[in-house]
Amino acid sequence: MKKEELTPLHILVVDDDDNVRMILNKALTKLGHHVSLEKTAEEALSALQRSHFHVVITDIQMAEMTGVELLREIKELNPLIQVYVITAHSNLEYVIQCMKGGAYDYFEKPIKIDNIIRTINEAARRVSRWNALYKKHSSM
Repeated sequence: MKKEELTPLHILVVDDDDNVRMILNKALTKLGHHVSLEKTAEEALSALQRSHFHVVITDIQMAEMTGVELLREIKELNPLIQVYVITAHSNLEYVIQCMKGGAYDYFEKPIKIDNIIRTINEAARRVSRWNALYKKHSSM
């Protein structure tokens, strides 16, 4: 059986915790993805305006803007970006708001890298299918 080829993703990780950013960068880069790291929501929004991303992984609790507000801004910029949120406190109210706002899933801290890898592989399969569909449609 032929191994499925997954599209390398452009992933933006937004978290004020240096360790979380470092761990996610190492794990996702090892999988062949292109990872950008930002410490604040403002920096993330700036990066999103400059570059194309398939996926954003963001902390919910940030100083100047919550993950809920950032999610709303991201979806206004590009509704196809797959957004995943990270929460340290299992703040159910914020998680529910994020899921209603279009987040694909959430992760609890301490993060379990296997769960994130599995989810990012699903995101890569989704992007691969979207690309195939787009290519098929644009050649008609």
